[in-house]
Amino acid sequence: MKHFILSLALTLTTILASISSFGQAKVMNPGEAKGQLVFLSAEDVRSESALYKSLNPISIPVFAELPMELSVVAGAITLSQQNLLSHVQLKSRARHTPNLDISALPGGLNNDLLKNFRNGDWVHMLLSNEGQILIEMTTEAEAVAFMSAKKTLAPVKLKYDLSAKNIFRTSELSWVDFDKVGSKAANYAELAKALNTPERTVVRPGYAIPFYFYQQFIDMNPSIKAAIDQIIQDPLMNKISKVAYREEKLKNLYNMIVSKDNLVSPELISQLLAVFEKERSVDGLPKKMKLRSSTNSEDLPNFNGAGLYDSAAYKPTEKNKEKSSAEKVEALKETLRTVWASVWNLRAFEERSYFQIPHGDVKMGMQVNPAYKGELANGVVVTRNVAKNPDLMGPGVYIEAQRGDTYSVVNPVAGIKPEKILVTFDPSNPLNKDAYQIHILQRSNIADDNKTVMDHDNMTLVLPDQHSKDLVYLVLKAEQHFKPLLGKDKTDFSLDLEFKLSDEESLPQIYLKQSRPYID
Repeated sequence: MKHFILSLALTLTTILASISSFGQAKVMNPGEAKGQLVFLSAEDVRSESALYKSLNPISIPVFAELPMELSVVAGAITLSQQNLLSHVQLKSRARHTPNLDISALPGGLNNDLLKNFRNGDWVHMLLSNEGQILIEMTTEAEAVAFMSAKKTLAPVKLKYDLSAKNIFRTSELSWVDFDKVGSKAANYAELAKALNTPERTVVRPGYAIPFYFYQQFIDMNPSIKAAIDQIIQDPLMNKISKVAYREEKLKNLYNMIVSKDNLVSPELISQLLAVFEKERSVDGLPKKMKLRSSTNSEDLPNFNGAGLYDSAAYKPTEKNKEKSSAEKVEALKETLRTVWASVWNLRAFEERSYFQIPHGDVKMGMQVNPAYKGELANGVVVTRNVAKNPDLMGPGVYIEAQRGDTYSVVNPVAGIKPEKILVTFDPSNPLNKDAYQIHILQRSNIADDNKTVMDHDNMTLVLPDQHSKDLVYLVLKAEQHFKPLLGKDKTDFSLDLEFKLSDEESLPQIYLKQSRPYID
């Protein structure tokens, strides 16, 4: 039997156990950290309490409930079940920080692994690839020294081109335009080129707003530009312990950007409204438009940036009545300012600092799509076997799906279970649907009404087999298309994609919403 060894010489709080003792504890991401334990209740997480907001790069939070976002921390422990594609795991993997799921251990905070530790203790945590777990006491000085000596990640260098001054249609772009509109919008356009055919639309038409208009907005409002320069040059913004200070400064900047007093280019408003006015529903009313962040600091081959920035909706109607021209202009300005302001939220600033990304080089573009109804299911898919199931090794595509659009896969709510699927395929012919083998690893506990949480598994599949196979075929085809473009030097290149199952326009079919390189 494999063992992990803990030194008994330190204190009584040092733990010694074998893997079988904590076999239900799940190493989500291996790694090593030294930091301060911070016990966070479900209420701390939901209300984003002062304790929650105080998390910093030498904190090791113990979450009673999964947070919607994971700030930059040394490591993470969760008492709530994680998904492989939840933000906590995605962030931990991208940052190379240890992440432990102890939801299956009885006793809550009084479980055998943590019962001898207290809130505020300084600990050394080591999680191995084989599932070995070490948690032992250390000191604050050792934690600070460990963090200082830790090998830092290679700085991420950003590219941007401010020459493009027009609104693009998706059909006018490709992946090479990432430096003008951001990787999200550019990859979306490339995905459409890879998968759309005259017979079928898999990636719906959309638009992209280039970086130029973000920079123009800053230049048109000198007070905003001065505030940004001050934040970048402020040495206190880089002090680990100054989380509250950073939050206050960034909140003030955010509020300054979203203020109605700021100028927004009439040229941009005119271009967008000319496009949006043509997007109308069958009842003649203009469609709601979703403006999604597409910066030059997300969806990169070496930096994920998932969930850092905000999206917002432009709503040209109210109570099923079309707004006036003046009201539309104000609504659109508010939407644009909201997305632009998210460049300067705390979580994005902290993440960029961790990856040594120069804040002043960040530019915000936007991926724009009409809002669609009829969402039967949503989810995330990775073109790699990340299921960690010893009985299902070899090439596979991993899927996490949930009914409707009430519950998110990437931001799971405590007690909500997504459907987990692994589809294995023939590596010599990945697009041969007849060779696909579907393995249901976990069933959803959401009822067929897409909202009710059941106390047992729903045996009806979220994704019927034909849709699972169709999804796998599409994403493997996309992987083949993107690898020569984004993964030329990677033998293990794979994609992380978001999808939905919708029946709004026809019979139920899979649509793809986003594509980015999967970072492991």
